[in-house]
Amino acid sequence: MPRFPRRWRSSLRLRLTAAGVGLAAAIFAIGGAVTITLYSRSLTLSMQHNTEQTAEAIAARITTQWLPDPIPMPTGPNVPRVQVLDQHGDVVTGDPSSASGPAMYLLPAGLSHQQVTVDGLALLGGSSASAYAVRVETPAGPETVVAAMPLDEVATRVDEAIDATSGIGAGALVVVGAVAWLTAGRVLRPVERMRTRATAITASGDPSGRLPQSGTDELSKLAETLNAMLASIEASVERQRSFVADAAHELRTPLAGLTAALEIAQQHPGIPRDTLIGDLLAGHRRLSRTLNDLLVLAALDGRAQRKTMPVDLAGVLTDCSRRSVPAGLCLRAGTMERAVVLGSELQLSRMVGNLVDNALRYAHAVVELSVTASRGQARITVRDDGPGLPEADRDRVWDRFVRLDDDRSRGSGAAGGSGLGLAIVREIAVAHGGQASVGDAGPAPGAEFVITLPLLARGGDAEA
Repeated sequence: MPRFPRRWRSSLRLRLTAAGVGLAAAIFAIGGAVTITLYSRSLTLSMQHNTEQTAEAIAARITTQWLPDPIPMPTGPNVPRVQVLDQHGDVVTGDPSSASGPAMYLLPAGLSHQQVTVDGLALLGGSSASAYAVRVETPAGPETVVAAMPLDEVATRVDEAIDATSGIGAGALVVVGAVAWLTAGRVLRPVERMRTRATAITASGDPSGRLPQSGTDELSKLAETLNAMLASIEASVERQRSFVADAAHELRTPLAGLTAALEIAQQHPGIPRDTLIGDLLAGHRRLSRTLNDLLVLAALDGRAQRKTMPVDLAGVLTDCSRRSVPAGLCLRAGTMERAVVLGSELQLSRMVGNLVDNALRYAHAVVELSVTASRGQARITVRDDGPGLPEADRDRVWDRFVRLDDDRSRGSGAAGGSGLGLAIVREIAVAHGGQASVGDAGPAPGAEFVITLPLLARGGDAEA
C-alpha cells in the first residue's frame, strides 16, 4: 500500500489522469441519472396515457350501447386490462381476462375520474399497476370504467437502460482515462525536458545553459522566464568573478606597498620615523578607500533594501558645493531648480560627491554643479574645465577599476582614485531608476557628467 500513495504524490500525470477520469465519471453519473429518470418518467406517462385513452374509449361506448360480457378486445403485455363496475362496485363486464375477476379499483364517491398507482393488484399477480378510472351515466345507471397496466414492464425497461448506460459509461471512462493519460504525458513532456535540462545545468554548475522552449503556450513562457533568470544568474556570476579578480588585484597593490615599506624599515633601521609613518598612512588610506568602495558596490549589487524618502536634489548639490577644495580650484553652484526624487539621501550625496571628486581631480580651475527639472526628469550636471574625455572612453569610464589618469590628469600631482568612484555613481543612479552619461562641456574644453533621475510625482510615486 505505501507504494501507491508515494507514486500518487510524485506523479502529476497520474493525478491529472485521475482528475480527468473522476470529472468524467461525475458527469456520466449525473447525466445517466437524469437520463434514466426522464426515461422512466416517459414510460410511466406513456402507460398512463394508454390506460386513460382505453378507459375513455370504453366509457364512450357504454353510454350509447350495451357491451357484451366479456368485452371482445385483445389481451397482452402492452394492452390495458379493463373492467366495467356498477354503482355498487361489482364487475359488470371486462376484457376476457378480467371480466370474472375482482374489481381492480373503486373510484371514490364524488370523483368523476382519477389516475392512480395501485399496489399489490391481485388481478395482476400482486404487482403494482397504473390505473385510470372514469365514472359515466348509462341507461342502467352510473357505471365506472377502470383500465390498468402493470408497472413491471416499466421497471424491466428501466433496469435494462441502467445496465446499458453503465456499460457505455464504463467503456467511456476507459477511453477518457486513456486519452487523459496520453494527453497529460504529451502536455508534461516539455516539463520533463526542462527538468532534465535543469538537472544537467545544476550538475555542471554552469549557468550559461538554457532550457528548451518552443511555441507560445504557458510552458514556453515559463521556459522563457526561467531562461531569463538563468541569464541574470549567469551575468551576476560573471560580474562576481570579474569583481573578485579585479578586487584581488586592486587590494594587492596597497598591501604590497605596505609590506615593502615595513621590509625596508626592517632592513634599514635608520629610516626616519616620519617617512615610514607617512608611507604606511598613505598605503592605509588607499587600502581603506578601496575597501569602502568595494563594500558600497557589494551593497548596490545585492540590491539591499534601502530606506527611501523624498530628497530635494538642489539641497544635496548645494551641500556638496560648500565642501573644501584644493588651492587653485573653484567649486561653484550653477542652476539650482527644485527637483524632488524618491531615494536614499546618503547614497545620492555619495553619488554627487564621487562626481565632484572626479571633476576636481582633472579640472584646471572650475567645477560647476547644477540641477534642473523638466518632463518628469531631474537632471544633475557636473561640469569641469579639464582636458575632457575621448568619445571612445565615454562608456568605458563607468566600468569598475577603469582609470584614465594618463589622459585626464592635471599633472603629476593629481592623486589617482581606486577606479570605483564612477562605477558607484552609475550603480546608484540605476538603483534609483535613472542613468548616467558623459559628454563635452560645450564650447569650452572639459567634460560634463550627467545623471537623470525620475522626479517624485505629487501622489508620492516616481514618475515614469
